[in-house]
Amino acid sequence: MNPYLLAGALGGLVAFVLAIPAIILEIIHRGKEQPNMPFVVDVKTMFGRKLNRYEVFAAAILLHVVLGFLFGVIYVLFVERGWLVVTHAPFTFLSLLVYAVGAFVVVGLAIFPALGMGLFGRKEGRRVWMEILVGMLFNGVGVWLLVRWFWPWFFSGS
Repeated sequence: MNPYLLAGALGGLVAFVLAIPAIILEIIHRGKEQPNMPFVVDVKTMFGRKLNRYEVFAAAILLHVVLGFLFGVIYVLFVERGWLVVTHAPFTFLSLLVYAVGAFVVVGLAIFPALGMGLFGRKEGRRVWMEILVGMLFNGVGVWLLVRWFWPWFFSGS
């Protein structure tokens, strides 16, 4: 199996698991006003277009899982290229936490503004930056735990 595909799948899986509370809230509040989704950024506008309630949910979950997938893929790229300049230790807890903070900065400064959500998602809410940071840190811990699970038979050559 391709390490990029596996790491992307692990990152996407962790992101999906973190989105389960938001999915449960959507099911419970179906047809009513939905509260802020936990761990998932409520994407109220995209590319300048205001989204309806169902589009907000779908876009938020999709963005969350895609960012999780990219989290895993790009981490393996950093490992294979030797770009872990802070820790120089691939697949370690500290390495993934440092990477998660870096991913938080990139998402907040590049991806969210490119989607029209402002720096760190400020157009979507005042505390979106915290949701992004906590989500990235949990994603880092989740990927680290899953890598520990797969390590004996897959990552031993890394």
